[in-house]
This record gives sequence, structure tokens and C-alpha cells, in this order.
Amino acid sequence: MTDDEFAVIQRHPVDGSEILRHLTPYRHIVEIVRHHHERWDGRGYPDGLAGEAIPFGARVIAVADTYDAMTTDRPYRRALSHEEALAELQRGAGTQFDPVVVAAFERALARAREAVREKTVPSMSAPVS
Repeated sequence: MTDDEFAVIQRHPVDGSEILRHLTPYRHIVEIVRHHHERWDGRGYPDGLAGEAIPFGARVIAVADTYDAMTTDRPYRRALSHEEALAELQRGAGTQFDPVVVAAFERALARAREAVREKTVPSMSAPVS
């Protein structure tokens, strides 16, 4: 990717937030969209916010968006497994991501995966028909 192409990509949070700013039903998420690529350590974009200065919703979206990007096949790389993606999120906790959000995301995913297993895997104590 060229520097110019990367600059265009880095504009998407600002461009997206500007579009939403003019749409009344979505004004409440303008700052979340603008700051979802900020980093916990302040090295993100577009404004270089750090820690608690990053809106909470943006910190949550950053983790969820990154997990989704890592676990989805891309033209330039294969998807990571759930376990690989969680390990990457854990490595980024405290630098790229809010560590509290990473821990909560991990717990929520574990509960969701367990709920799916309970609905799709027959109980060993259930009668066989």
C-alpha cells in the first residue's frame, strides 16, 4: 500500500463521522465512529487520543472491529482462528486496546460460544430416540 493509499484509509473515521453528523438519527454515534481507530497508548488516529479520553463506545468498537477483521478471510491473508484472534487482542491489551474492554469482550465471547454449544450439542443425559 502506498503512503497516499494509507492516508485515504486513515481518513475513513473522519469522513464517516462527518456524514453521520448531518443525519439526526445517528448523531449520538458520531464520536464513536470518529475515534474507533484511536489506540489506548495514544498512537492511533485521527486525533491521537489515549486511554479514558477515547469515548467508551469507540474502545468497544475497536476491539470488536479488530476481532472481526482478524477472523474474516481477506484477499491478502487467511482468517485467524478464534483462539489466535483472542491471543492477538490480549497482546494488544494496554497498548492498542483498553484492557478492561478486551477482558469483557473475551468473557462475552466465551458466554456466547457456550450458549451456542448448549443449543447445538445434544446433552449426554438426554434420551436417545
